Amino acid sequence: MKIKAIALDLDGTLLTSDKKISDINKEVLKYLENKGVKIFIVTGRTYISAKPFAQELGIDSSIIAYNGAKVINYKNDELIFNLPLEEKYSKKIIKMAKEKGFHVNLYQNNKWFVEELDNDETRHYANHTGLTPVKKSFDSFDDYSMTKITIQNMENSKEFNEFCDEIKDVLGNDVYTAKSQSFLFEVLNKNVNKGLVLEKVLKSYGISTEECVAFGDANNDLEMLTTVKYGVAMGNSDIELKRQVNYVTDTNDNNGVAKFLKKYFF
Repeated sequence: MKIKAIALDLDGTLLTSDKKISDINKEVLKYLENKGVKIFIVTGRTYISAKPFAQELGIDSSIIAYNGAKVINYKNDELIFNLPLEEKYSKKIIKMAKEKGFHVNLYQNNKWFVEELDNDETRHYANHTGLTPVKKSFDSFDDYSMTKITIQNMENSKEFNEFCDEIKDVLGNDVYTAKSQSFLFEVLNKNVNKGLVLEKVLKSYGISTEECVAFGDANNDLEMLTTVKYGVAMGNSDIELKRQVNYVTDTNDNNGVAKFLKKYFF
């Protein structure tokens, strides 16, 4: 098999549980890049949070951030693509979540906004991403066209999952929703998901989805893994994701990315 591109989710995929890129993953990716293969980071993280990993890998291609809501050339920080949520949906989601008492994260202009700094959700997300939260009343924005909104519940309670279903029922196809972690429910513009945007980015490089292998571990990776010819679920993925893709590799902590690439593309 021959490929021209590799698309990589970060958390639970390329990164180990302690948020590192293993030496073997770096070596294998560098080898393939030197052979002319383009490497793309495709993540639900913010651009600022994803950029250090692109720098560590030394890749020269665009970063697909916020599950595809933004595409940025990290070499010069040039914004290539941006498709935020419409204001009416942002306001509706914020209102619904606050009425139920769930923690809300807002993302706009490469900033992460919260109303409460001292709670488990904010502390966990800050540790998880390395980002610094900005405290702001959600009633005080002049512009409510958010890049992304996430609803967070560290207990992953029954009530939280019922609320996620309620968002889907109320807003339906007006927005795109996915769980990137068991405790994190993401809402974006309806025309955004990793698969749709990756296909556009690949096309801009003259690469087809038939020439791409993609790796992911979560529900928000499904569209990406089913868009490309070689969609690979990590060994630590949810069983439902594994059932819907063509390939499964080892876990993120056991160099699953490198093992698959070495087996099929070396």
